[in-house]
Amino acid sequence: MGCKVVTLNAHPQGTFPGHESEPTPENLKDLIKATVSFGADVGIAHDGDADRTIIIDEKGNYLYGDKILALVAKEMLNEAGGGTIVTTVASSQAIDDVTRDNNGTVIFTKVGSPIVARKMIEINSIFGGEENGGLIFPKHQYCRDGGIAACKVVEIIAKKGKPLSELIAELPTYHLYKTKVKCPHEKKEPALDAFAQRMEGQKIDRTDGVKILYDGAWLLVRPSGTEPIYRVFAEADELAKAKGIAEEHKEILTEIIENLVGEEN
Repeated sequence: MGCKVVTLNAHPQGTFPGHESEPTPENLKDLIKATVSFGADVGIAHDGDADRTIIIDEKGNYLYGDKILALVAKEMLNEAGGGTIVTTVASSQAIDDVTRDNNGTVIFTKVGSPIVARKMIEINSIFGGEENGGLIFPKHQYCRDGGIAACKVVEIIAKKGKPLSELIAELPTYHLYKTKVKCPHEKKEPALDAFAQRMEGQKIDRTDGVKILYDGAWLLVRPSGTEPIYRVFAEADELAKAKGIAEEHKEILTEIIENLVGEEN
């Protein structure tokens, strides 16, 4: 692609000796430093199987996956003159804003890239993905592809002629807060039903778990498919607001679970 590339930990090695494979801010400290010290336009990292891509801007800012999802969605809509984007209920409302502002529509699915991909095939979507850095480009293949995602981000920077930090600053800004609640597997379904009943009167989406839609904010409560926990996510225009929403509903969910467990005892 005509880029000058400096690599870190680029030798295939399944034990990941450089750092843990999950591309978290903590694990990408070396990449963040290198991006700034080399004066790079962009830093690119993948997860262990390289189907997800995490981006570092030229200032060394770690960009969470929803930022890149929104950036690429905006570009794909502009290129196509509109269309439908598919993502999960856990994705930022920035996707909704960007899609609406660029002649598009967005469809939200359950969490899971295969679910997103199947919906994309069904409706002939132009682009889709998740908030974890997993992007799906249907003209290439109907699964997450970290290489194509990296190429698209580089292309956008080159075409726009702006630093990546400026392109990201043009996107809507929201803050996500995540927490969790322990819950035995056998109590997950009754706990969710009880929680939904407690939330009656609110604007609720039951696509995956219980999502409550507020004006400029949302809360998502959904069970982990593997761990004995409930994940509680909240997003708002201010982090303190998102935290407040999440912690308030975490207390309600915790009370419900404790009551269910107590009934058994």
